Amino acid sequence: MASRSARRRFVGRGLVLLATGGVVLRGGAAPSYATTAAIMKDARAAETRISQQYFGFGRKAAAEGYKGIAYLFSAFASSEQIHAANFGKVLVQLGVEPPALAPYAGPVGTTRDNLIAAAKSEAESIEEMYPAMLERLRPEGHRDAMRFVDYAWASERQHLDKIRQIRRYSPTLFELVARHIDAKTGTYFVCQACGSTLSAIPPGSCPVCQAAATSYRRIDPPG
Repeated sequence: MASRSARRRFVGRGLVLLATGGVVLRGGAAPSYATTAAIMKDARAAETRISQQYFGFGRKAAAEGYKGIAYLFSAFASSEQIHAANFGKVLVQLGVEPPALAPYAGPVGTTRDNLIAAAKSEAESIEEMYPAMLERLRPEGHRDAMRFVDYAWASERQHLDKIRQIRRYSPTLFELVARHIDAKTGTYFVCQACGSTLSAIPPGSCPVCQAAATSYRRIDPPG
């Protein structure tokens, strides 16, 4: 039977591994993740804000009679919630209480304007925010933080592809395209592990995080 001191060393090492994302340092000392914690706080706040914004865009689209676009925004909002929750999990691992966030109270334009704003936001996230975030995270090397950013980055690319499909003819044929989407919209599913957003449950596993296909949840259209 292990001695009491040996058990304490084993448990203590396990707690260090949990708090550091699996990084082992010589001597058993826990590394500092001050930069990682700050980035996770900002990322969680940003994803929460975007999620609330997209729910608002969805309500506006539904009010204007664009059921397909309203459903699309609801699916995207659900995905952004997963990203925010994942970043919050990293904060908990680091012993940081996720701060309370104020409700989003930003502007909501017409559905056409909201699609343009969403596409701009998704493009900026893909081209600027996530690459810069990973560069800042890399020196501290917290594996879960970097993994969750990779997940968010991949699912944002899915979002942008879908938005671009809608916006392609929006300058002159927005109404026609929107009505076509209403007629052709199927069902959206979001992976609860990473936020991947698809129109059908994938065979086998999630293409983004490799979680089992059972991790996908059907998103209900807005009422």
